[in-house]
Amino acid sequence: MLKMVRVVYCLRRISFLALFAGSSMAQASGGTGEYELDWPVRGELLAYRSSGCADDCWVAEVRSKRSRQVRARLRCDDGKLYFSHPAKSRELQLPEDCTSINTSNDKPASISNKLTQLLQSKKEKN
Repeated sequence: MLKMVRVVYCLRRISFLALFAGSSMAQASGGTGEYELDWPVRGELLAYRSSGCADDCWVAEVRSKRSRQVRARLRCDDGKLYFSHPAKSRELQLPEDCTSINTSNDKPASISNKLTQLLQSKKEKN
């Protein structure tokens, strides 16, 4: 009986350690936390987070500082670049890929510039 209790105890301990190791690995593969990039528009912020792929997959969102509502989203997934204007249109795949942004010497500035360009062209069309 004592052996059975020890076996159960050891199995519980192994299960806990496996669960802990698995959750740490899942967190490590999930990218980085979110942080702010420079954004020139007062009352808005540009938030960036990596979603894996050695920082080649990412999401950048322009949000209202007060309500946190997303105004625009630029994301790179599997080398493809996507843009959305949630309040006005659905997500579109852009004709260019992510290479120029991902290989830039100043990736945050490249993301900010691309979003500025896309939002400006949206304004001109409306």
